[in-house]
Amino acid sequence: MSVHTTYREWSLDDTNDIQKVLFNTWLASYTDFIPITDIQWYFNNYYSEINFAQMFDDEFSTGFVAEIKKHIIGYARMRINIEQQRCYLESLYVLPEFQGQGIGTELLKIVERKAQEKSFNQIWLGVMQQNLPSLAWYKKLGFSFVEQSPFQMGKSTVQHLVGFRDIK
Repeated sequence: MSVHTTYREWSLDDTNDIQKVLFNTWLASYTDFIPITDIQWYFNNYYSEINFAQMFDDEFSTGFVAEIKKHIIGYARMRINIEQQRCYLESLYVLPEFQGQGIGTELLKIVERKAQEKSFNQIWLGVMQQNLPSLAWYKKLGFSFVEQSPFQMGKSTVQHLVGFRDIK
């Protein structure tokens, strides 16, 4: 029997639960190529409660959560980049024990619907080149990676592949 997952827009009260999803997913995904000290530094500097409050108040940013029995197990955030005229999926994380159940795909669909409402016909994102499972997943979903840029996490620099897919 599958457990019912619900999806909704985030609220500021979700900050602590979203932080747990982010940090636990980062540990599972990045420790093969980024030292934990750099992951911790980046998390502390960019995902504090103050940073979340700023993201929440950003008129160009919208977040969504996936819940099972009122426990947040996934998180996605989109942000409109006015200069580039692009809509980015800035974050998409599902706790490792819930991956492979369609939750990430559903969060992506929700972001894409919101982007369409704002008249975008593509969704853009960045993925660390060494994050092979995520890269393969996005490619399987039809993303084309067309740009590359360095991404700094603490003292570690990794290549970020930037790609997009058309919204159907």
